[in-house]
Amino acid sequence: MTRHAVGRIRRTVSPLLGAIGCISLVASLVPAPVSALASGTSGSTQIRGNSFVSTPDDKQREVDAIIDELDRLAVAMDILAEDYAIAMYDSRELDKEIAATEVRIKAKQIELAAMQAQLKNVALQTFVGNSISNSLASILSSTGSLSDSVRRSYLTSVALNTGVGSLDSLQGVIEDIARERKQLESQRARAGGIADYARKRLAAAEASAVAYSAREAQALRELGDLFSGAQQRRTKLAFEESARQAAIFSKSKSANVPAPSSSAGTAIKAAMSQLGVRYKFGALSPGVAFDCSGLTSYSWAKAGVIIPRVSRYQYAELPKVPISSAQPGDLIFSYNPVSHVGIYLGGGQMIAAPRTGDVVKISAVKWSNVTGVGRPK
Repeated sequence: MTRHAVGRIRRTVSPLLGAIGCISLVASLVPAPVSALASGTSGSTQIRGNSFVSTPDDKQREVDAIIDELDRLAVAMDILAEDYAIAMYDSRELDKEIAATEVRIKAKQIELAAMQAQLKNVALQTFVGNSISNSLASILSSTGSLSDSVRRSYLTSVALNTGVGSLDSLQGVIEDIARERKQLESQRARAGGIADYARKRLAAAEASAVAYSAREAQALRELGDLFSGAQQRRTKLAFEESARQAAIFSKSKSANVPAPSSSAGTAIKAAMSQLGVRYKFGALSPGVAFDCSGLTSYSWAKAGVIIPRVSRYQYAELPKVPISSAQPGDLIFSYNPVSHVGIYLGGGQMIAAPRTGDVVKISAVKWSNVTGVGRPK
């Protein structure tokens, strides 16, 4: 049976939120020449004649600096991608609200037309039958020959005698329609603002992805095996450190922690079935493409648990457990503001959709970046 996350909170992204900083943020992601990183080193640089010769230590510092830079670019990309995902989610939710408002307006218009037609027919039967059609013309016309109170009194009398009800009902429907139309206008204005915001955040996210790829390609061209070897060593060390920390966590006990969901295994199985599927901003397409929260929401939906579509909403609404109490199936949220999420597998590992240019894969949990742990139920 499908269960919903407790306490769902509606949010709407401000169309102006962060839009001012998009251009400067993207500009800061443009890669600098690799040689510029080495020019500032001095500890082991030797001088031969009139030229500087880089030592192995210099090269290693250069490589480390580039990898650190790529990590910062990846975090910036995550934040932009999450902003875009939230905007798209809110846009879809607002579209549903607009559609519901339009349906209510249509229903009210049908109700109003029926009431007007009934009232007119009753008035015709009453007044024409008594040969006072001139009075009827005055009452139903908008010439102002009769005051509103007089017209209202006549028509109300007719309506009450024939079951139409007071003109207050008619006026109430008219006012309802006016309120709904005003709300619809506001919703459409918000939708336009959110759509504009989403386009800007997507453009910035795509620019950051291009900057990341260009920086990495440049490092591979200029540093080759030294760079790729350093990346592999960092990945290996990350898995080892994450596993070491997880082992420490396993020895700690926290009170009043809810038990893991019995559906956690199903969610993990669903996520594992998507290994190798490419990352794409805002995507939730099994077998085709995912973003990070698209993968987590898809996987838990397959387990029969519906959670919000985007990571910040997932983090806000899911029950939390201490980081040291993380269990397989829990969601691992990273950075502040939250901009990345994966499904914990145990032993310091998680499965996630990382970033553009990568695929759904198993990676080490960087515990120092973890904001919190959510437990779907």
